[in-house]
Amino acid sequence: MLPVEQIVKDDVLVIEPGDRAVVDGRVIYSDALELDESQLTGESDAVFKDVGDTIHSGSFCIAGTGVLVATRVGKDSTINQLAQLAKTYKTVLTPTQQRIVTLVQLSVVVMAIVGPMVFVSGYLNHLPPLEVFRNAVVFVTSLVPQGLVLTAILSLTLGAISISRFQTLIQRVNAVESLANVTVLCFDKTGTLTHNQLTVTEIIPLNGLSCDAINERLYTYVQNLSHQNRTAAAVAEYAAASVNGKSGPVQTKLREIPFTSARKWGAIVLPGETLILGAPERVLVGSETALAAAERARDLSAEGYRVLALARQEEPPQDNEPPRQREPMALILLSDRVREDIQETLQMFREQSVALKVISGDNVQTVTAIARQAGIDVTHAYTGDQLEAMTDAELATAAVEGTIFARVEPDTKRKLVAALRERGEYVAMVGDGVNDVPALKAADLAIVMNDGAQISKDVGDIVLLNNAMSTLPLAFREGRLITQTIFGTSKLFLVKNVYSVLLFIFAGFMAMPFPINPIQISWVTFGVVNIPATLIAFRLMRPAYMRRFREDGPVYVINGGIFGGAALAPLYCGGYLKGGENKGPR
Repeated sequence: MLPVEQIVKDDVLVIEPGDRAVVDGRVIYSDALELDESQLTGESDAVFKDVGDTIHSGSFCIAGTGVLVATRVGKDSTINQLAQLAKTYKTVLTPTQQRIVTLVQLSVVVMAIVGPMVFVSGYLNHLPPLEVFRNAVVFVTSLVPQGLVLTAILSLTLGAISISRFQTLIQRVNAVESLANVTVLCFDKTGTLTHNQLTVTEIIPLNGLSCDAINERLYTYVQNLSHQNRTAAAVAEYAAASVNGKSGPVQTKLREIPFTSARKWGAIVLPGETLILGAPERVLVGSETALAAAERARDLSAEGYRVLALARQEEPPQDNEPPRQREPMALILLSDRVREDIQETLQMFREQSVALKVISGDNVQTVTAIARQAGIDVTHAYTGDQLEAMTDAELATAAVEGTIFARVEPDTKRKLVAALRERGEYVAMVGDGVNDVPALKAADLAIVMNDGAQISKDVGDIVLLNNAMSTLPLAFREGRLITQTIFGTSKLFLVKNVYSVLLFIFAGFMAMPFPINPIQISWVTFGVVNIPATLIAFRLMRPAYMRRFREDGPVYVINGGIFGGAALAPLYCGGYLKGGENKGPR
């Protein structure tokens, strides 16, 4: 047994059922080798690997055997690259936080410009140095947004506690405000639109056979399988419930030909007959009945069903290839049931002007059909191969125009998210597996299912504790309310800053004493700004709704500041004249 850390490039390794690939490699020998790549693709169906195919680290061998030559080891392997990406620290400032930072920077610029003017004015008016310094301190203090950052953090913290009522765990406090800014939501089909529980929906008999006869054959088939994938397990559950102990002893197989994704069918050789189960286009061939059934299966696949065909033949397959003449027995319809509340949930997203993008590892027909069942208006659908063949500009256009993205690899998911962000969208990504980590890291807001992989929860900003997207629209709405709270408190601080600066400039222009001292400005700020801001943060007061803070906020602040400055100036002049020309405020 060779330790993992001693494996180097070009080493030859054997892989058997139960083994996990610890390095990336190329298959040089395959005996019905099948791997579970769910950690990388999110889809649990077995993937057949033939000679020349690539094996990614993190995959599990579930059937067959193979030999591979190592191509990427250590930190260069797929699974280690994903782990390294997950460890990369990412600092995300929400739009409101960015605006607050800009306001603080603007305040510093104003201080740098006007501050020296205070000293010049004091010098020209022959004020004592201590008085000049006091005036400068008052001016700087008036510009500092005292309590704005604290109030914003308090609002976000209270919001995180409030959102937790919706079975939603906030892992990054400013993710609360990010919820209000989301314009595009990307998510997988499995577990979000559907329950991720594959079940047999219907059995369609062929050639006049009875349902009981078909159920007995299905039960015999699945009981003789050496390994049951997710599809076979769903068929086995249905067959066991249908037979319900009424069947006699199960015939023992003479031989098994395992299902592979390349062959797309499997067979159980029994005494007297061979049962074949697989894709209709591979199983239903030969007779007119079979061809008609295959056409019907194609129509059902377009409706979102996963369709299998069951057939029988008297002779066993030769060289793992069944003869062309076989008797069609039935079509088996399976479906991953769409969540009952998903249409209402998606409608709530649309009402909040959030665009929806489905990014899945399943085939494009199935994803499109299920998306339409869920109420999504499918405009354009793309496959991973199509996206990989595009230029950066074409990919960006497809990311904006497309609704469905199928058979997408982890790095392609990341590229889609990055392209949307470059187009100015604020992107939230919902994921649950290792394969989602690159896209989660690239998104503005990472949302993870509670039953997802630990590595995905480590990089998530929000965890859905009940594993249901139905709570997200409620959290989005709560995030918008919290953002309005921050907008309301910001307006109070900014208006106070504007009218204070205007009043100081007016007093200096008129060669009048500074209108306020540090103690007084602290009390004014406490009474006029801090108390209302605290009441707003605790939702005891509600500010007027402002949809576009970036456009409407400055207008409100400037108008309020000018009005406040114009109102205070005559009051100060009257007080100054009444108190005497040489008296300042005490």
